[in-house]
Order: sequence, then C-alpha cells, then structure tokens
Amino acid sequence: MSTAPGENSSRWAAEIGTTLATELAGLVANLRVRASASNHRLALMLAGSREWTLSAATEALSAPVGERVVWLTERRVSGSSLPCSRGDQLLGSELDLLVYDALVGFDPDSFAAALGALRGGGLLLLLTPPLEDWPRHPDPQAARVAVYPFSHQQLTGRFLSRFAGILVRSEGVILAAESAPLPQPRLPPTTPLVSVTGSYGDCRTPDQARALAAILATAHGRPRRPLVLTSDRGRGKSSVLGIAAAKLLAREQRHILVTAPRRSALDPLFHQAARLLPRAQVRTDRISYRDALLEFLPPDALGRTPHSTDLLLVDEAAGIPAPLLEQLPDRHPRIVFATTVQGYEGTGRGFEVRFRHTLDRMTPNWRELRLDIPIRWGVGDPLERFAARALLLDAAPAAAHRVAGAYPRTCHFQRLDRAALSDDETTLTQLFGLLVLAHYQTRPMDLRHLLDGPNVRVYALLHEGQVAATALVAIEGDLGPDLTRDIFAGRRRPRGHLLPQTLCAHAGIREAAALGYARVIRIAVHTATRRRGLGRSLLAGIVRDARAQGLDLVGSSFGATGDLLRFWRHCGHLPAHLGTRRNAASGAYAAVVLRPLTPAGADLHALAATRLGERLPLLLTEPLRDLEPEIAACLLRNAPRDAWSPGPEEHRELAAFAYAARSYEATLPLLVRLVPTCIGDARYGDALDDAERDLLIGKVLQHHTWGETARRLDLTGKAQVLARLRTAVGKLIEHHGPA
Repeated sequence: MSTAPGENSSRWAAEIGTTLATELAGLVANLRVRASASNHRLALMLAGSREWTLSAATEALSAPVGERVVWLTERRVSGSSLPCSRGDQLLGSELDLLVYDALVGFDPDSFAAALGALRGGGLLLLLTPPLEDWPRHPDPQAARVAVYPFSHQQLTGRFLSRFAGILVRSEGVILAAESAPLPQPRLPPTTPLVSVTGSYGDCRTPDQARALAAILATAHGRPRRPLVLTSDRGRGKSSVLGIAAAKLLAREQRHILVTAPRRSALDPLFHQAARLLPRAQVRTDRISYRDALLEFLPPDALGRTPHSTDLLLVDEAAGIPAPLLEQLPDRHPRIVFATTVQGYEGTGRGFEVRFRHTLDRMTPNWRELRLDIPIRWGVGDPLERFAARALLLDAAPAAAHRVAGAYPRTCHFQRLDRAALSDDETTLTQLFGLLVLAHYQTRPMDLRHLLDGPNVRVYALLHEGQVAATALVAIEGDLGPDLTRDIFAGRRRPRGHLLPQTLCAHAGIREAAALGYARVIRIAVHTATRRRGLGRSLLAGIVRDARAQGLDLVGSSFGATGDLLRFWRHCGHLPAHLGTRRNAASGAYAAVVLRPLTPAGADLHALAATRLGERLPLLLTEPLRDLEPEIAACLLRNAPRDAWSPGPEEHRELAAFAYAARSYEATLPLLVRLVPTCIGDARYGDALDDAERDLLIGKVLQHHTWGETARRLDLTGKAQVLARLRTAVGKLIEHHGPA
C-alpha cells in the first residue's frame, strides 16, 4: 500500500524526481499567483500512472495556512477527502484547492458540483491516466451507466474522449504528463476585478444589491407578485436570499419559510443570515431572532402541509418537481423563486421555459431579475467556460427560426450514430439542449449515458440539419428464466430494465421480464414546433424501428400528469401500471404506458391493463388516496374493466339519493360501483364538469372526509358537499339508466 501523502514528502519527491518535484511546486506557485491576480480559477492536469500522479499531486500541493483543500478520491490521502461521487457535498461551500482523482473514476455530476465550489484564485488538480488511454481506462464510476448484463469495463469511451479533447484545448488548463517536460502555461489574459458599491453594504455586486431590493419589495409589496431570480453558478444568489432574510427578521416579526431540493444547498443562505444576526439562535434547519423565525422545510413537506407564512424563499427551484412548484403560488401570497441556470442542482433552463408559462397563468404580475456578475470568481473565468462546454451546461436547442418550418412532412427521422454524434458538437449541443428544456433533472451524467450507455439508442427528427425533436430509448428485457424468477420473488434487481422489472415485480406479471422492450427514457420537441405532431411522428418512427428489431413492446415510465397521459394515449400508448408511492424526485406517481408490437406483447399489455382497471378503485382508497383526481380519471378511462349497470331497484336507490334525501352512507355501495364505470366511459364521464368529477373521485373512491373534500373544492362544509354530490350523481344516472 502506498504511503499516505504528507507522511513522507521525501518519498514522493524520490518517486517523481527531485528536479520535477521542485519544478511542479514552482509551477503551482506561479499558477496561484496568476489566478489570484485575475480572481480566476486555473487547472493543472497530471496525466500518468496511479503512482506518479499521486506523488506529483502531493508534491505540488503547498497550501497556505487557512486555505481549504479537498481531495475527491477513493485512495487514502491525508487531509480532507471525499469519495469521487460525493462532490455534491461541497455545494454551498468554497475551496481554494481541489484535487479530483479521475484515475479511480470520473463522475461528471460530482465533478461539476465540486468545481463550482472552487473560488477565484483557486487551482484544480485533475489526476488522469495518460490521455490516449483515458477513454479505455477502467472506471468504476461508470457503473451508473452500465446495465445488466454489461459491466463498466465494457462501456465505450466516447464521453471521456470528447471531455479530454476539450480539456487539453481549453485556456487556463495546463497539462503535465509523466515522462515529459513540464509545459509552458497557456493562460488567458487577466481581467480587471469588479469593484462594487451598492445601496446595501452587505452586498458585493450591483446585481446582488438589485436582487436584495427586489426581494424586500416582494416581501412588503402586493401579494401574488412572485419574484424569480436566475443566475449561473457563483453569482451570490443564495447569499442574497440569506441577507434579505436577516434584514426582514431584524426589522419586524416575520415567519419566513425556505425550501430547496436539499438542505445542504442552503448553507450560504443560512450562513449569511446567521452572520448578520449574531444574537440569533441558530439550528440546522431554523434561525430564531426575537419573535421572528427563518425555517427550512423540504419541498414535499411544503407541498403537503398548508403553512401560513409571510414570505417563502425557494432556492434551486429548477431541482424541485414542477407539480410541487405549481402548488405554491396558491398557498403562499409572497414567494421568491431562485435557481441556477446551469445544470448543477437541476436544470435551470428547463425551469425558465416551462415554469414561466405556469407563472403567466397563475400570477401574471410576476417579475424576473437575473444576476450576471460573478462573485465567487472573476469575469471571464476559464474553468467556467471549460465546464460549460465540456459538460454542455449551457447547451441550447437550435434557434427558433431555424426550425420554424419543421412539420412531420418536412422532417427526416433518423437513428443517430453515437460515435459520429460525439464528434458533431452542433448536433450534440442542440440535442442535449432540447433534453435540458424537457426535463428538470437533466444533469452532466446524462450526457455520459447518452454517449456511452450500452443499451441506449438516440433518435431525432431533423429539419434542414437542425434538431427539431429527439428521444433517448433504452432496450430492455429478454431476461432469462432464472433471473425472471428471482425478480418476481423480489430477490434480485439487476441494474436497468425498468419496464420489465416494474411489470414483473410490482404488477405481478412474471412473464413480463422475458419480453423485449424499447423504453423511451426522454422525449423532447422544440418549443417553436409544439402541437404540430412532431412528438407523435418521432414515436411512430421509434415504433417502426423497434418492430423491425423484433421487440415486443414500446413504452415509457414517467411521473404521471394528465397532460402526459393524454399525450401518450394520443400516440397509441395506454396505461399498464401505476406505482403506489410518489417519486422523491418528481413528486408524482410513476405511470407505465405500453404499445404492443407482437402477439406476445399484446397479451401482456391486455393483462396489465386489465389488472390496473380492476385494482385501481381499491388502490384509490388507501395507497393512492392523494392521487390527483384528474390522473385517476385518465387511468379509469383508459384501463379496461368490467362495466356495471344498475338494475331497476338499484336505479331507484340511486335516484332517491340524487333527487330526494336518501343518505350517502346507505347509497355508498352502489356509488362505489357506479362512479368508476361512468368516469371510465367517456359517454357518461363527459356529462360532468371537472369539479364534479374530482368530487366523485375524491369522496366516493378515495374516501376523503367531508372536511377534506370541502377544503379541496373550496366548499363551505358537509351540506354543500352533499348537495354537489347529489347533483353529480343525478347527471350520471340521467345518462346511465336502469338495465
């Protein structure tokens, strides 16, 4: 075992050579001076064997007292270290020296998060294999991309090959290779530091000062005028939220709620608030000052629990599921949404596009403010430019005018060659930019999955060479009988194969694991071409390709919403399963939709859909008791089940409830049979308006209390709920007479 760095410096110097050790130390010192002069961050890449890179990094590090140095490595080192995959633990903190040990694995999500914590004047030491060997170097971090039966050793190296190529061509990155003389640094010109004065002495840039004023105006101004703060990483967005919170707590009695995807993302916010309120009582998730309170709640708790608050601060909003965000404007009259535009904590660009429409609909007087001036590093920072390009953090779709004429008849359907795609920056950027906009959780690891995933196919609709729509598809299933048996029994969960495992283990259809599937992981259509049928056309091409490959089904799994279920139904994919727990990431229940391609696929889909139709009314009484009624109605309408028609006596009982004073409790056994039949049949369900539909599903099928039902539908109490129930049932029996 190697001696730990710091225990015997002369040992390391001997291994790399005394002269080289001296030169490395001098190079690092010169880089630090240059970086500090411009408040930029620079990188030194040490490429070679495991022993040489570790020795060289140890000799190169000589941090002044008080500076923070963190290693991301799986190897034993002295000082502060984290596993390579845990760079997210550095979110909200600041580093002076960062060592990322890519010889033991490269996790692009972790790397991106850790790099964002490196402040101006800091240095990144990136340890890599020899560059020509890196794409083929064994990488345990790639296990997240490998699916059964592939191992990480079998993955292609397209992602790393592209990454390394961009790395060595980037300004501010210096390569030191084993058995090669040290290079002369190619450094960008220095940029003058920004000198800032503002109206608030606690702010460090004019952007922060404007943001602070806007937050205070939101807190004191008219309700239902949310503020949206956007920025790239390192602009002081979270810090200014903390400054504003401190000022509000100090001035008056206030209850401020704050939420984010993770509590750790709020460290800058809590740090600033605590710094400005030295006499406050500070805990992990709250700060108390006199009679005022700043309190953290996780997004799911905030969405479920009604809270009366003076101000809600939502940090890293792009990382919070849209269904949860959309609940907030109705519950909280004064809100500040803040999010990073680049893809560290979530996908800010997708948030900007999608959530903007939600705010336009719900609170049309919302305001937006962008922070552009960096605080953590200087303007023109070379590592910010490198990360944005290498990890496609600023990926954008084709310009709208370039796809303005895109219709199904003008587009070319194509399954893209991923080797060619990795060398085609224009197409790759457009394609990934569409995926970023379409999904709030697109991250750098998704780029590696796209390029190297062993079971992944990439499809696109191209209009005059521009990407108008795209989809990622995973080939799953065809699992052997022994593995199928273990999956069904709950003994094994091989990586990947989401659809066959879900249907086998959770829907209880053992034979599902033996069939072949094309699972649509992501599908995205350019916003300038929406509602032209491009998504349907793209899926039709995928179906043709899957049928030609002999697969049994095409399907997808996603957080269920009414719009998505209707889209997939319109494309010929019908519901086959619904999970019974909300997904922690999306805040929604996962739905599985399928389209059969073979007789075996048709048999499986019919069985799955029938089981869903039979079980859904029972599941709505407990595990799906909080399922949105709109989604329940979509599932009831699409899942086959035995229809029920009331006989003459049963019809008289129902009429006595609808038109007279028969009690709800006495009629409930008939209502439980009538409601799913009618809502599942468009001929009868369309007789109801949305409120009546939600009332019948919530009260009759989900067994909400009278009080819960009244609150959900904004009614005054039991009497009004009962009156509405009688009216709704009357509409149903008018359309559904006695047998």
